Amino acid sequence: MESEETPAGSPRARVTASVDRRKASFTPRMLDPRSAFQVSGEVEPQPTGFVVDSLLVRGRHDVTWRTLREVAREAGFRLHQRRADHLDRDLIAKAGLDAKTTQELEDVWVERVALEPDPERPPRVFAPVDAWRLLQTYRLRVGSGPRRRDVGLEHPASTRDIQPTPYTDPHPYTDPHPYTDPHPYTDPHPYTDPHGIGGYAVPGWGGRQPVGYAGRAPRGRLGPRDRRPVVAVLDSGIEDHPWLRDDNVVRDPCVTVPGGGPGVRIGIPPVAGDLTGIGNAESLLGELGPDAGHGTFIAGLIRQGCPDARLLSVRLFHSDGEVRESELLRSLQLLALHHLMGIAGHAGHDVVDVVSLSLGYYHEMPGDASFDSLLLGPLRLLGRFGVAVVTSAGNDATTRASYPAAFAPYPDTPFPTPTNAVPISAVGAVNPDGTIAMFSNDGPWVRYLRPGVSLLSAMPTSYDGSLEPSNEFVNARGETRSTLDPDDFRGGFAVWSGSSFAAPVLAGQVAARLQKDFAKGRALDPRAKVRRLRRILAEMPHREVQ
Repeated sequence: MESEETPAGSPRARVTASVDRRKASFTPRMLDPRSAFQVSGEVEPQPTGFVVDSLLVRGRHDVTWRTLREVAREAGFRLHQRRADHLDRDLIAKAGLDAKTTQELEDVWVERVALEPDPERPPRVFAPVDAWRLLQTYRLRVGSGPRRRDVGLEHPASTRDIQPTPYTDPHPYTDPHPYTDPHPYTDPHPYTDPHGIGGYAVPGWGGRQPVGYAGRAPRGRLGPRDRRPVVAVLDSGIEDHPWLRDDNVVRDPCVTVPGGGPGVRIGIPPVAGDLTGIGNAESLLGELGPDAGHGTFIAGLIRQGCPDARLLSVRLFHSDGEVRESELLRSLQLLALHHLMGIAGHAGHDVVDVVSLSLGYYHEMPGDASFDSLLLGPLRLLGRFGVAVVTSAGNDATTRASYPAAFAPYPDTPFPTPTNAVPISAVGAVNPDGTIAMFSNDGPWVRYLRPGVSLLSAMPTSYDGSLEPSNEFVNARGETRSTLDPDDFRGGFAVWSGSSFAAPVLAGQVAARLQKDFAKGRALDPRAKVRRLRRILAEMPHREVQ
């Protein structure tokens, strides 16, 4: 299997970047059931996005790897694996955990393999690889046994075509005429959408826009030695804001093993020329990316719900919102290792209490009895060791199962939660009046509903996009007067909508409830914390699933 060298680490954080320095930009293909290769007798696949030139592989079973190499070679390709992925996995053996826990990590650990043309096989001109066809060939070769579940497609966990993301209008409303009406602005023809969804993207109707905030910052009560709830935010990163300083945010958390040298970063590193710090998705346009500020906004919501929360900022994507499933899996796996080392008492590692995930994808074969998502492994492992995973339901106004939300318990689920694990919580969004938001996905797995429309929270104070006020001038006193600048967030606050933001509302509430146990001095080992979190989630306001 081919390999490549590990990229250099970040001098500021002294961590080893185990992913490419290049921006993870990719174009997924849509799986079309009408033209996709299928194995006779199997469940017909459903449409989904997938990465055409890579596969995800779980475990180190010889049969799995040997068979996958064979089918790749027959198609004229070879498997290409980064050396960095080997180094990540080597951390398990070096972590000093007990044999049972080490084996549990090994069993769920997933690595990405790229499919490259085999240079030893002519001809030099080749057809593009189809990861779906190769996967079907692999499944046919290994049959219906346990090795069938070891290999899967790599899905894009967040794209514009599959809506796990909040509603953002790239062209906010700017009236070309100055404000001259002596009465408050009331448009006699408000925005209407035939599906009732697009309006949430419009500023003034729930879309992202700057707002002023005159209230107080969240104030924690705990001292520096008190046990604070730890919430991991796997998102676009938590950027600078007065609410989100180094005393309550850990940026660039990492895994550091004894004698292992510098730590390995959990999440993706910044790249050369990265524009996330100013929110731009394109350097030539200066427009804010559709997900710019997403992680900061989420962090602000968690702190509003639990001011004493200690936040771990795990960066999964840039301001364009593109997420490879392999990067999501890698971050979850390293976070699980970080958490387990924290339980074992290793310095510099946190015992995580809650994970906030605001993303998702649609699987191609959720109805297949043998379907076993690779993503479920690390999530279930976190739940077994006392971590509550809270995830957004999605914004497509569909009842189709999206993941990880549909891993939450419901009747007849193919993924029953063991009694010794904290169940995953899927959260849908409600409007300010308590009605369910029109965009919010639904299904029996969506047990919790929380505010997710026109929420106010933190935005990076460095964001000022290329849009300008419709009118601006300097008066005789030298003072600047202007209309609202629709993408200037230097004031630090915004209104935004999406189930992305309903999830951290619940995450903050769970963390606040758990903090009461810490304040009472209750010793919560992983088993005790599993029981306590299961009870907290059962007591939280929810609807009964059917």
